[in-house]
Amino acid sequence: MKKPSHIAWVWSIWREHKGLIALLFFLTLLSSAVAVTYPYLSKLLIDLLQRLLASPESASESALEVRRLAMVVLAVGAAGFVANLFPGIRGAANNIFEYVIRTKYFHKILGKDYRFFASFRTGDVTTRLTDDIANDGPKLSWFMCSGIFRAVESISKIAFCLIAMSLLNWKLTLLSLIPLPLMIIIFSIASDRIYDTFRKNQEAISDINSQLEMSFSGVRIIKAYASEAKYERFFSDALRRRFGTEMDVARLGTILQLIYQYIDYVAQIGIIFAGGYMAVKGQITVGTFYAFYNYLGMLIFPILDIPQLFVSGKRAFVNIDRLEEMAGFPEAPAKPRGTRLTEVEDLEVRDLGFTYQGREDPALEGLSFKLGKGERLAVVGPVGSGKTTLIKTLAGLIPPAQGQVLISGRELSGLEAEDLCALLGYVPQDPLLFSGRIRDNIAFGCPGDGMEISDQDLQSALEVAQMSAEVAGFSQGAETLLGQRGLSVSGGQKQRLAIARAMARKPKLLLLDDITASLDAANEERLWLSLEEGYRGLTCVVVSHRLSTLHYTDKVLFLDRGRAKAFGRHEDLVRDNGAYRAFIEEQLSTDER
Repeated sequence: MKKPSHIAWVWSIWREHKGLIALLFFLTLLSSAVAVTYPYLSKLLIDLLQRLLASPESASESALEVRRLAMVVLAVGAAGFVANLFPGIRGAANNIFEYVIRTKYFHKILGKDYRFFASFRTGDVTTRLTDDIANDGPKLSWFMCSGIFRAVESISKIAFCLIAMSLLNWKLTLLSLIPLPLMIIIFSIASDRIYDTFRKNQEAISDINSQLEMSFSGVRIIKAYASEAKYERFFSDALRRRFGTEMDVARLGTILQLIYQYIDYVAQIGIIFAGGYMAVKGQITVGTFYAFYNYLGMLIFPILDIPQLFVSGKRAFVNIDRLEEMAGFPEAPAKPRGTRLTEVEDLEVRDLGFTYQGREDPALEGLSFKLGKGERLAVVGPVGSGKTTLIKTLAGLIPPAQGQVLISGRELSGLEAEDLCALLGYVPQDPLLFSGRIRDNIAFGCPGDGMEISDQDLQSALEVAQMSAEVAGFSQGAETLLGQRGLSVSGGQKQRLAIARAMARKPKLLLLDDITASLDAANEERLWLSLEEGYRGLTCVVVSHRLSTLHYTDKVLFLDRGRAKAFGRHEDLVRDNGAYRAFIEEQLSTDER
């Protein structure tokens, strides 16, 4: 996908809010015009008083001019009152753009598949969606409104000032233009350095957030291995890199600001000397010199502010490129719309193959089997044999590189996401619980956009998962709040709550990835009995390292190095397949030890 230009990107966001942009342009120009009008009115008033002192006999005529001038001042004051709304509206618009951009790119990320999340670290994605877009400094959302419209205000103010000054004296006006080309030349020379400095700084911020995310996600491992000091060094190294990039940004900004400021000061001193000399010689009036002096003071900030637009623009362009890097990552393939699928009549895998990026050996190769409605399949095999990869492929989380997965004769890749989700209950090997109530975590599995679940369905899901009694024993029952990633419950309870979440959606196809390890023998038996009694016709694929699970399944798939070494009934395979029999004997000896 071709990356849009930065200007085109800004316009793509702006055109969704054309009314707001038009209002901001109007208030910007009005604010500049009002500001530039005041020195000119002061010049007229001073010249009027000078003429009145020089010719007292024209007092009546001068009084009329004073009244007219007073009316103009009142009109300009009223316009200034309206223009004063500009900073507040601009600040509100910053928040609007922050919301729009963050929502847009969060939605884009949700459309990515497993390859995206294998390529981008969680902390890095979080940084790009928060710090890069933030409205608390010269970042993207600030640049989208305040940055650009401050520059528009500065440019319009300079333009209006130069028009007014040229009407007063064109020679002094030319002197006031000297700083602009010098500033533009300096920025052009430093442009690449500015972009590179800001890019490295944002990457350092991403590293810090990634370290923080890993620290809090893996806090149990850090504590278990008493590795606080070791991990603190990792964090300190990342923090040191960020400190260095932040200092580079500060130094670059300070140097550019000093250069721009002194260029403007030199030009300003020269204009004051030239204007003062012309006033003494009578070439201009005192009012004209006073107006020029005010215009010079008015031009200082805009002239210094315009280079800052280029600097903040370079920073914003880094942010845009980082967002577009995520958005440009290939999306999950679009699925054609077809007839709705509401039942799982059978599950078939044909010549399935998959290889992870960066690996030569396939995780799955030439895999084929078929299950009828309501059948249960146990997937067994040594570590690294492809069991979890198979479950993820059946869940639609990773697309097959070769072969097909078919549900009721329809290819999995052709099913709409809503259909597949409505059919599927999936419990991963490492379950994730969200911060919030137990009820909300289980309701998350229910179809639809809401987070609602009836008390009856909640209780039913908890009973199947063998968690009903334990949840009832919590201080607030199902309303109990869970910590980050479910840290406030045990590993076994976390796994069983994940089972309850899967059962809350009343699936037709249940995929369990080594979850029975969190259940003792009695709870496992009750789980399978509950499934048999309450979910007849439920097709189930379960990965297990526990041999007792084989007693509750109809068929067994034995995997080794991604290939199917055996498929059929457990008793038949033990009798007829030497490789399977050897694996079972090895597992039995391991269990005995």
